[in-house]
Amino acid sequence: MAKSDPSALGEAAAAFDSELSTYARLGRLFVETPLASVKHLERANQTLGDIASCEERLQAAGTVLAQALGAVRTRQEQLAAEVIARVPALQERNKRLQELMGELGVVAGEVSGLNEVIGKKGGGEDASQLPTSADALDISQSVLGLSVRANDIASHATEAEFEEVATQAHALHQRLQTIGKKLQRAGGGGSA
Repeated sequence: MAKSDPSALGEAAAAFDSELSTYARLGRLFVETPLASVKHLERANQTLGDIASCEERLQAAGTVLAQALGAVRTRQEQLAAEVIARVPALQERNKRLQELMGELGVVAGEVSGLNEVIGKKGGGEDASQLPTSADALDISQSVLGLSVRANDIASHATEAEFEEVATQAHALHQRLQTIGKKLQRAGGGGSA
């Protein structure tokens, strides 16, 4: 949609306002002019002629103003229709963003939950007791599974053109990959 010319409406309104002011001035002059002498009558007749000319200009300026208002109204209605037509796309994008953020939130929550699992595998309250090799391998599988899910979210976010979400999910994927591989090595699962 082409950008509207705001000066057309402003110019039309200014021209109408100017003619209206002139009309008001001439009308007041005519009403207040005494009719006591020939000179006053001549002045009143001249002012009446000026008022008639001003009325013609006022009518023409009013027509131009009405046309400018009509054009502005038409452009506003077109834009309103475009806005309304775009709302479903915005709603769909918001819905998709919420879905992706929800999925990412679930994965992040599960990552946080791994701390509790690691604490239990490590012997509970005795923080000096380390998890066994089997525990490290089990946890590494969970971490790597979460990493795959984070990577899937990153891919879906990239496809949906949500680069910020894709970046967050990819960073989580990379961190989880690193942690999972370290746990696999600690558990004797070899280097992945």
